[in-house]
Amino acid sequence: MGFGKTLKNEITEWGILAMVIVIVTVIILKFKDVSGVTAGLNTTIDAFATALSEPKNWVAIVIIAIIGWGLVSYFKGKGK
Repeated sequence: MGFGKTLKNEITEWGILAMVIVIVTVIILKFKDVSGVTAGLNTTIDAFATALSEPKNWVAIVIIAIIGWGLVSYFKGKGK
């Protein structure tokens, strides 16, 4: 019972994280359409969007999230 609920919560959190990353990427890419944006800024925006689409960066994001979740769980349990 507990494992299923935990798994559901984790899947929900990962889904929310994915939606936030997609929304941030769309917002960043929309900055390119604003008048007055320089070519240098367009290059930076493209580099940011490309960096989020590379698998090695996703692996790093997942590892950091797991470590963060482990630390929070550890310190939460230690406080009790």
